[in-house]
Amino acid sequence: MHSKKHNYKVILYVFLLYFIVCIYLLTPLVVLTEQLNRAGLMRKYIVDLSKIGDMYKNPLRSFSMLACDNTVRKGFLLEFLLFTISLVVIYFFFRNMEIGGEQSGVNYLKDNGTQGTANWMSAKEADMVLGIGTEKGLVFGSIKDGIRSKMVTLSPDTFFNKNIAVFGASGSMKSRSFVRPNIMQIAELGESMILTDPKAEIFESMSQFLKNKGYNVKALNLVNMVNSDRWNPLNEVTDDISAQSFAETVMANTKAPGARQDEFWDKTEMNLLKALVLYVVKENPKEERNLSAVYSMLALNDPSTIDAVFGALSPSHAAKMPYNIYSQASENVRTGVVIGLGSKLQVFQNKLVQDLTCKSDINLTLPKKEKCAYFCITSDMESTFDFIAGLFFSFLFIKLVKYADYAVKEGQKDVYFILDEFPNIGAIPDFTKKISTMRSRGISSCVIFQNIAQLKNRYPNDGWSEIIGNCDSRLFLGATDIITAEFVSKLLGTATVNDVSLSKSAGFEGMMDFGKITNRTVKRNLMNPDEILRLPNEKEILILRGQKPLILDKMDYTKHRLSKFMRPIKVSDYKPEWTQKYFEEIDKKSVRDTVSESSNNLESDNPDDEELPIEEYQSTEPKNKTNRKSNFW
Repeated sequence: MHSKKHNYKVILYVFLLYFIVCIYLLTPLVVLTEQLNRAGLMRKYIVDLSKIGDMYKNPLRSFSMLACDNTVRKGFLLEFLLFTISLVVIYFFFRNMEIGGEQSGVNYLKDNGTQGTANWMSAKEADMVLGIGTEKGLVFGSIKDGIRSKMVTLSPDTFFNKNIAVFGASGSMKSRSFVRPNIMQIAELGESMILTDPKAEIFESMSQFLKNKGYNVKALNLVNMVNSDRWNPLNEVTDDISAQSFAETVMANTKAPGARQDEFWDKTEMNLLKALVLYVVKENPKEERNLSAVYSMLALNDPSTIDAVFGALSPSHAAKMPYNIYSQASENVRTGVVIGLGSKLQVFQNKLVQDLTCKSDINLTLPKKEKCAYFCITSDMESTFDFIAGLFFSFLFIKLVKYADYAVKEGQKDVYFILDEFPNIGAIPDFTKKISTMRSRGISSCVIFQNIAQLKNRYPNDGWSEIIGNCDSRLFLGATDIITAEFVSKLLGTATVNDVSLSKSAGFEGMMDFGKITNRTVKRNLMNPDEILRLPNEKEILILRGQKPLILDKMDYTKHRLSKFMRPIKVSDYKPEWTQKYFEEIDKKSVRDTVSESSNNLESDNPDDEELPIEEYQSTEPKNKTNRKSNFW
């Protein structure tokens, strides 16, 4: 309310200033017009131009004339009205001109498409397909409207799908201008969101804001697991189909980079993993249905022992068929498969990883029922736990789609996936199919990546192209590589431009030749790759399906009206109940280290009495080569 009153005051002051300037400029002209009219009626009447000059020199004369002379007052009001209308017409004329009509010295011909029809979207066209100043829906950026900037959004009831492909090199403000503003927008709609967070920066800046908005906030932290909620992937495995998805995701995300693909070996490992998972899910007690139990079976490291376990199962058991396929391999191959699969799952030797995945604090269908915000915090430096992140997102899509299909439609929440550093979260099997069918289930994805090559590496064989193709909105924030620049240049299309050339004779004849100007239409990229690489960091390009591209200003999250409610926290302060024992051990270790350090400082005051720790004492020879007895003994 206070902000609106402030805006009204500013508008009032601007109008008063404009009115005063008009009095100064127009009143002398009104007086001049009146004198000319009198001169036309009365031949002996002389126009006094000095009076007009005095009015410009002394503005108070204009105010005096306006106050005292009714004729001048009427004339001024008429001229003021005409002058204001003219300014408004001129403003709207330029506002509705093509944004890129004369960009960088290039004269684009919007009414001539002989060489190409690409052109920039006008403000009027943008008003028809986007929310300009409505501030509802996913936000792309802002656009200047006179002296003000207006938010540009994708309306919640738009006919476009809400999948967005965001191209943004490092430092192009992906988090500042897209991720954080859209978290605020989705929170205002009261819908659910799933977010990737490679550096935990988004969790630290936005989690408390979302909690204050009534959100159920959870974090799967694969970087600092003591600051994570638990999630057991095996809780999501209920039949052979979900076991197949589980096995495919693990295998896709545990391959060594650049490793040669061996289809026979990979499928043998996959069938063994599927069999082990189904065995653990169907045979183990509920509290022992987890990945550490799967790893424990592999750790037997003896195919004959595993054969005995599965040999006791009935032929109709879900785990029997995939195990039978695995067991057809030779003994040497089976031994190698057990060792290979065991090495891929060796992270479950770690007690903290075992505890993280033994139970579930995160409900994968809850985002459809109530407003939730789930953060998946992954490392952007290593891929050790990529398969857990891949499993998390694979089963999220599976569970949410299944719930949307079979539950009552009324009251279901829309779920927005904001996938920052999308290629680094692990491969999600069949993601190209998922992104093409999720719209009807009230699910949408914003895939954010640095460049085309990065996306190609994670989703080869045109999978990357399918992902981008299923996004009705493509937002380009900036690039540093030529491949991405060329791709965006092709997306923008080819335009028709006016080429003006001047020809002139050389030598003596050219002295009297004023030249010949030739106009012709030529073909040109709307933006060449080098121009895309030089796009100013505060600008971005929006390309909507079936529409002309639009240049926008990036909108920093600090300019969002809800940013004042942000309450940053440290991710290290997020301590779920199950991690308390780890923090108690850390505190005890800290006390022990402090006592040990104090003891060492006391001993260092008397070097002659210095003793070695017991481990070193047994293996290290004293420097003075004399037999010294340790106090530990």
